[in-house]
Amino acid sequence: MKTQFRYHIRPLALAALAAAAGLGLYAALAPAPQPTGVALAAVPYYSLPFGPGENGEDRPFWPSRMQSATGRMTDPERLPSSAECGSCHRVEFEEWAGSLHAAADRDLVYESTVDANVDLLRHGAEQGRFCEGCHAPGEMLAGRVTRHVAVPPAEALTEGVSCIACHTATHADPVEGNGALTLAYDRAEAERDGPQGAALLADPRAHLAAYGAPDTTKLLAGSEICGACHTEAYDLSMSRAETRQDVQSTFVEWRDSWYARNGVTCQDCHMADDPAAQVMALREGRLDKPARYSHRFIGANHVMTDTSLGDTLSVLRGGLLPGVDRDLNQATLTEQARQTTEFLKTAAGLELRGTTATAEGLHVELAVQNLGAGHNLPTGVNDQKHMWLEIHLTDATGAEIFRSGGDAERLGVEDPQAVAWLEHFLDNKGQRITGHLTFATARVEWVRKPIPPRGEELVGYDIPLPADAKGPFRLTAQLHYRVALPDLIYQNLRRTLPVPSFTLAELTADLPEQAR
Repeated sequence: MKTQFRYHIRPLALAALAAAAGLGLYAALAPAPQPTGVALAAVPYYSLPFGPGENGEDRPFWPSRMQSATGRMTDPERLPSSAECGSCHRVEFEEWAGSLHAAADRDLVYESTVDANVDLLRHGAEQGRFCEGCHAPGEMLAGRVTRHVAVPPAEALTEGVSCIACHTATHADPVEGNGALTLAYDRAEAERDGPQGAALLADPRAHLAAYGAPDTTKLLAGSEICGACHTEAYDLSMSRAETRQDVQSTFVEWRDSWYARNGVTCQDCHMADDPAAQVMALREGRLDKPARYSHRFIGANHVMTDTSLGDTLSVLRGGLLPGVDRDLNQATLTEQARQTTEFLKTAAGLELRGTTATAEGLHVELAVQNLGAGHNLPTGVNDQKHMWLEIHLTDATGAEIFRSGGDAERLGVEDPQAVAWLEHFLDNKGQRITGHLTFATARVEWVRKPIPPRGEELVGYDIPLPADAKGPFRLTAQLHYRVALPDLIYQNLRRTLPVPSFTLAELTADLPEQAR
């Protein structure tokens, strides 16, 4: 062995010297890395109508609480699109492409609502930063959310909540919310320098530093990163509200729940490879983490995954994403729809708790249960997302003798008599706003407060019975969920598109004759 080593030591040494010389030559000839980002003052015509912060600092994204890690804007030409990420991370890209995150800034309903809002108050397009901080962080960091847009578009800016939006996050404030994320897009810019792929092959550590830095990796594992956007409050900086009005409190709802106390994060349910199975396991008290996390971000917006809408769905989602053809779009949305449907079925339950005779007829009591949501039911921006009960009672002949909440489902409009879990936006005259006009809102009030995680609400009905009504009586009840009011579509989209509801839970019960 010693003889062989002496024999090979010379060529080995020469090879090592050649390799060192090659690396040195590469370092010498490689172009110097460009400085990352763009100075705020270098973005043409970028307006700051909201003025400086309490300490005199610039607030380029206000009233969004989003921040740039470097204090600089980003160079959109140097940002990788999610389609580029998908060249290596193909499974994750195809999952993400069907998600609501991917369509967050392309969603036609969202876009039309932003347009309606920026026409209010005096700051115009700059008011849209409140929305775009969560829906289009790339557009925000590039300086395109301003009244005189001089920054050219780029593919990476069309993708809503893209790969780099989460994978360069360094800090989140989930209680402050309103987009309170700090994003280090400079990492994405620096890592992308050089021919595509060459930098990764030459130095995989640079790729890891850009998208797997310890601060980002830690943040991605917890619910705080979700809460930065899934917490929303209005104040005088961007609405008519004189005191803080909590509009969306999903993070706090989770934080104060059984789920948070048992270490169950947002990601454990919404990013599980099989979200419905994961929720059912949690309902049974099993706390195992998912074997794999998916990038579908399954949630409650069943309309934006409803492939039965055909080309209308593509229009509503803003067309095809970069790197996504019609076949892939159809396939990923079909799976997204299937998982969303199964996921929603795990959320709620209905139970008949009692039926008693009254002088006028019957008193019926139903328990509406939050069985599987790790936050309130409903949650989110609940001037739009809401649920209601539909009740029918028929007699022995099948004739209907009582109905409540049925008009909303039958006619596609609100039924003011229905038992509904919904919040109202009110203007400064106390008039209801149905078009989600954030900047005109002065106060938010609940019609009926939502049901907390693992909680329930008892709902009673006093049902008058005709004197000649004969039992046994049959009671049917359905708990419906809808992601938007028909008024929103009509006012902002100027269309009369139906907004289909989803039945979260239902029951049928036969009431004996003596229950009368």
